[in-house]
Amino acid sequence: MYQYLYAIADLLPAAWRPPDASVGGPVVLRRLGDLVVLASPLDLLPEANARTLALHHDVVATTLDAAAVVPFRFGTIVATADLDAWLGAHTQLVRATLGQLRGCVEMSVKLLRLHCGHSIERTCRECADGAPGVVQLRELAERLVTQAGIERWRYRSAGGSSNVAGSVAFLVPRSEVDSFLTRIAPIASRAAGIAVVPTGPWPPYSFVPSFDRFPLARLSEPGRRAGRLAC
Repeated sequence: MYQYLYAIADLLPAAWRPPDASVGGPVVLRRLGDLVVLASPLDLLPEANARTLALHHDVVATTLDAAAVVPFRFGTIVATADLDAWLGAHTQLVRATLGQLRGCVEMSVKLLRLHCGHSIERTCRECADGAPGVVQLRELAERLVTQAGIERWRYRSAGGSSNVAGSVAFLVPRSEVDSFLTRIAPIASRAAGIAVVPTGPWPPYSFVPSFDRFPLARLSEPGRRAGRLAC
């Protein structure tokens, strides 16, 4: 038997309730000192698909009203027998991360490709790889960061055929979400060829460290029920 981990929260509201569906069995709260761990029992490793990813996020999203939360990425699984030792080994890192995230949420600003920005009829050489003006895109992200006035942020450039050309994640104090949106609005309204789309608030996925997951070799030992673990 395994435990599927969603998040560790501090001061989760007493009115908290889990969603009806989850990646594994019913979501239960396990104590880690004064913190709580959201976990589900699991005997079959989940496939990473639209449904299971959405189920994972739905559970993590219920922690947004906690004072602080460390959300785990999809596929964080620990053997039930090893859970106490795993949590003990990560307690110091969890508490340090909670201190950094306390009172904050993640706001994501997606940069969506409309066209290359130079001509609707043609694609310029700079945009030939599918990203609308790579240099201009980075410059737009930098203007957003400057205008936002937020110290902690992460920029990602997306490839492939999607119209998502990139995104900037900001760690925003919960009380400043509205003012953050107001500050970036002038940049969003003037972007040429790129739609600037804020989303959130979200749990701060982009600002947590990587936590060790259950070794794949052990999960694939003979006699264990194994699927595919997302990395």
